Amino acid sequence: MRPKQWYLEKWKVDEAWRISQGEGVTVAVIDTGVDASHPDVSGQIASEPFGRGDTDKSGSHGTGIASLIAGTGRGLSGQGVFGVAPKAKIDSYNVADPPDGRLFAYDTAIRQAADSPAKIINVSSVAPWNPASDEAFAYALSRGKLIVGGSGNLNVEPRPSVPYPAAYPGVVGVGGYTNGGTRWANSVTGAWVSLAAPAEDVPVACTGPTRYCLADGTSASAALTSGVAALLWAQHPDYTANQIIKVLIDSANKPLEGAVPNDSLGYGNVSPRNALNWTGDPGPRDVNPLVGKRGVLPSTSPTPAPSAAPGQSGGTAPAAQPAPAVSTPAAADSAAKSDGDGGSDSLVPVVGALVGGVVVLSVIVWAFMRSRGNRRGPPPGGPAPPVPTYGPPPPSGLYG
Repeated sequence: MRPKQWYLEKWKVDEAWRISQGEGVTVAVIDTGVDASHPDVSGQIASEPFGRGDTDKSGSHGTGIASLIAGTGRGLSGQGVFGVAPKAKIDSYNVADPPDGRLFAYDTAIRQAADSPAKIINVSSVAPWNPASDEAFAYALSRGKLIVGGSGNLNVEPRPSVPYPAAYPGVVGVGGYTNGGTRWANSVTGAWVSLAAPAEDVPVACTGPTRYCLADGTSASAALTSGVAALLWAQHPDYTANQIIKVLIDSANKPLEGAVPNDSLGYGNVSPRNALNWTGDPGPRDVNPLVGKRGVLPSTSPTPAPSAAPGQSGGTAPAAQPAPAVSTPAAADSAAKSDGDGGSDSLVPVVGALVGGVVVLSVIVWAFMRSRGNRRGPPPGGPAPPVPTYGPPPPSGLYG
């Protein structure tokens, strides 16, 4: 599958890996559980503190997310799926199959991750706002965690008009882009989009018969961004989550047109190479650069807690005011300066619906299981797929 990971080549990830591979950074994955028997994620699961974790062989979505963050590519004779941060570790929180059937599994998992050694919390799902989740996100931010969430997919239902956690002020909401560096057509737009990452034709490890799938969706965008954050944090272990966010947005390849940030690509397409070579000011340790600038809160929602540096209680700017749920894609979604940071993932995001106060993930898990990836992967034990033909490379201005 490595030859199909087009974004790794455009990102020149081999250069980035000479600087950092995510060593010492753990990413909490709030998802469906991970199949730790898959060769690409075997040995990458640091713990399974919630749910069936790495013993869940049905957790295809979570397995895919884990592979995009920390996959080792051991499958297919070393040509499997490589994560952006192959030396990072995963904490698996299985909210699709809670350990005792608790209805508050999602919020409890967020809180447990907030109290864990994990630095990054990846939530490749969306759900409507509710007070319990709001409090859980605020708590995690106050504990110095970096939360990354996908913006959602227009082609997946049920879909909330405002997607959380991506829309929560202080959370890194990630939209999707294509191989050409432009907004992926099904990426939900809005004031919550802070960055963009690949969201189309993204190879992932999965639990189907072939063990590999092609994914589309902002689930993958969020996971890839979490991987880039892990690279940066391993390089700068003294940085706070707020400083990691600032470097990610400052080093992103900016949209060629329109305002920055905008509702399609946010501050631009995430770039691991730019981030690891960034020499600018990482900003204050105790100020989240997204609060007051990106994000949407209902008028009934409490003010978000400060996103503090670990051991600090620093404040932040006021929360952003509610904005239209979905905006018309701005002109800026037509192109973005990017070093290959434009793509998409076929992981139909684990989009959750709120039913009686419960975040329901099963609908999205089912959607992912029937994704086209299961039809297009290599046969079990077969050779690695051939290098795909993507046509002529994009202009250098898009991927510089």
